[in-house]
Parts: sequence; C-alpha cells; structure tokens
Amino acid sequence: MLNASICTIGDEILIGQIIDTNSSFISKELNTLGIKVKFMISISDDEDEIISNLERCINSSDIVIVTGGLGPTKDDITKAALAKLSKSESSHYDPGQYEIIRERCNRRGIELSQLNKDQALVPDSCKVLTNNHGTAPGMLFTIPKEGKASNTLLFSLPGVPYEMMGLMPKVAEKIKTEFYIENIYHKTITTFGIPESILAKQIESWENELPKEVKLAYLPNPLVGIRLRLSIYGGSRERSIQLVDSLLNDLKKILGDSIYGEDEESLESVIAAFLRKNSATLSTAESCTGGKIASLITSLSGSSDIYKGSVIAYHNDVKFDLLKVDKGLIDKYGAVSKECVIEMAKSVRELMKTDYAIATSGIAGPGGGTTEKPVGMLWIAVVGPDFCETKSVVLSGDRLRNIDRFSSEALNMLRLKLGIQLI
Repeated sequence: MLNASICTIGDEILIGQIIDTNSSFISKELNTLGIKVKFMISISDDEDEIISNLERCINSSDIVIVTGGLGPTKDDITKAALAKLSKSESSHYDPGQYEIIRERCNRRGIELSQLNKDQALVPDSCKVLTNNHGTAPGMLFTIPKEGKASNTLLFSLPGVPYEMMGLMPKVAEKIKTEFYIENIYHKTITTFGIPESILAKQIESWENELPKEVKLAYLPNPLVGIRLRLSIYGGSRERSIQLVDSLLNDLKKILGDSIYGEDEESLESVIAAFLRKNSATLSTAESCTGGKIASLITSLSGSSDIYKGSVIAYHNDVKFDLLKVDKGLIDKYGAVSKECVIEMAKSVRELMKTDYAIATSGIAGPGGGTTEKPVGMLWIAVVGPDFCETKSVVLSGDRLRNIDRFSSEALNMLRLKLGIQLI
C-alpha cells in the first residue's frame, strides 16, 4: 500500500503561533485517494534541518508533501533547500506563475518588485504546479530513494491553507498518474453518553472478534462524543463496505440509542435534520453555556429554518427581566437548580414561539462552586409540546472544556427525548 509523509515548515508552527491545519486536510485527501499517512512532522526554518528531515521521509515514503516556506521574504527558505536536496544546478522563471504574479500585483496596485518576481523562480529539477490562488507555485520533485530502485514524489505546496487546498486536486492527479493505488475504507459511527473506558468494556467481546484486516480506533471529543472508526486497508471496496456494515449492525445492537450518527454528523446536525423533517423549531436559554449551544446550531448551513434564537441569561437580572423567572424561586433554590432551568426553558419557548426549547444553568469554574453545588454541576431542561424534563450532571474539566461538555449534554438530552438514533 502506498504511504506518505506530510511535512510542515515554519518556526511559527513550532512555537505555537499558528495551528497546523494543513496536515489534517492533506491527510484526509490522501486517505480518500487510498494512501496511508505514516508520518507528520513540523520542521524549523533551517536549511540543514529541512534537508535532513526530508531525506528521512523520502527514504521511507512513496509520497512526501511539504507545505510552507515558499513566501517572498528571506525567512522562506524551502525552495533553496529543495533545490539542494534535488541536486538542481540551475533555476528558471516559470512563465505561467510569473504572469499570475504580475496580474495580481497590477490588480492591487503594487509594484512588481524583485521579491515578487523571484517567487516564479523555480529549480530546473522540478515540475511546476501553477498556483492560481496565490503567488508561490507548487513544485513536484522526483527523487530517488537511497539504495533503492524506486523514486519518491515530493510535492512542495504553499503554506497558506486556501492556496494549498487549491493545489491538492493537481497533486491527486499526479499521484494517480504515477502509482497504482489500493483501497482504503473508513467508516465512523458516533456515540454519546458513555465514558471511553466503559464503552470499551461494553464492546470488548465484539472488538475481540473483529477480523484481523479491520482496525478499530476510539476518537473522543467533548463536543461530539466518542467516534468509533473502522478501517480496512487494501482489498475490494465493495467487500470492505459489506463487511463493515455487517460489523456495525452488530454494534448497534449492543449500544442502542447511544449511537446517534455516522462519519461527520454531530449532535446539532442530527437534531437539525430531525426538526427540519418534522417542520419544527427550537430555541435556547443559556446561562453557563454562554451561547455555545446557539453557536453550534447556527454553524450549520440553513439553521434559520429550524432555529429561532437564544436568550443568554448569564446574569440573574436577565433571567428576571427577559425570561420572567420568579426572583423568589432563585432566592430559594438558586440559579443552578431544576426549578430555575424549567422556568427558563418554558419562558424562552413561549417568547420565541418554538416547538422545543433547551435551558442550561451551571458552574463552569474554576470558581463559584460549593459543597452542595460543586464546579462542573449542570442543570438542563428540555421542553416540548407535551413534555418538560430536567437532568443534573456533574462533570470535571477546566472552564472551556466544561462549557463544551455542558453544551453537548444539553443537546444530547434533547436528542434522546426526540428519539434520534442511528438505526
């Protein structure tokens, strides 16, 4: 099976100034093609480090994809390192990329400086992948493996994410032209409400009986739940689909309504799909979650069809004035209470004129907890045309993690009440 290494270049990644999203995108694209990613590394802006690390990747990989270090400034040294690595003796200006640079400078009213021009200067040892979204061209080098008859394809792409993404179709075409690609099949199902250790115990017998060609991965996420990914490398795609579907049917019998989605589905997306299918609407009243639930729902395209809005009732005055929660009720039970979230949910449902509503009130931390109501305590209410249910949980984590988990717990409570599960 073809394997690949992904290398990002830049001190800004290594010091944590920017997050490397390129590697994630590239690895997904390669997996879709049928290529297994073996390594992901980040390399500093140092020529010797770039060359030595890339040599190691070249000798162990069929494909190497490098991003970053192709800009016009002096700290962008990837091109020079690749010229040395590929033993290029000369360079030339690529006419296609040069024309793109000239036109972009003209449109922006910028003088075509020597630094701009030199972005079109490429080693003679490469094939150019014209970058229509920016000024730095992509480059393809064919480099022999040390002591082996085979070669490695090394792609150098701009570090700017949308420029890199724009070049990936060209990368895919080159790979498909040069190699025979075997099948990789991934299928993911998503669970919520079962801790990872307990989930592993529940499916232990099922996992032990998996065929040897099937690999299982646990992928926990506080906003989503725990994804279970089944992977098969090689073989017929049709057989892989049939085998995985059969295995997942057995898994659904074990986990029941803890399974709610597959692949990229989320709690908010399956709820939105249910509401849209039933011509129903939702509103939220959020205290401790501070609008996180609303943010998750409105991140979905077309969410205005099913979601009317939220009241972020963080201060008690907002609970009193906008949601008409009885002040005496909070004096008696506190804002983090069953009684309070019931009133919040009922009021926002009436205020927004929706079919369903969610309300949250809790203590995200790190301060504010008491013996009776510790940090991590959450009260949720979900209401609908014919029900009003509440739930309290106590979770552990820092403030941001608690807010994420509070939001997911609330969405999952509504999901279960609506009977949404992967059948």
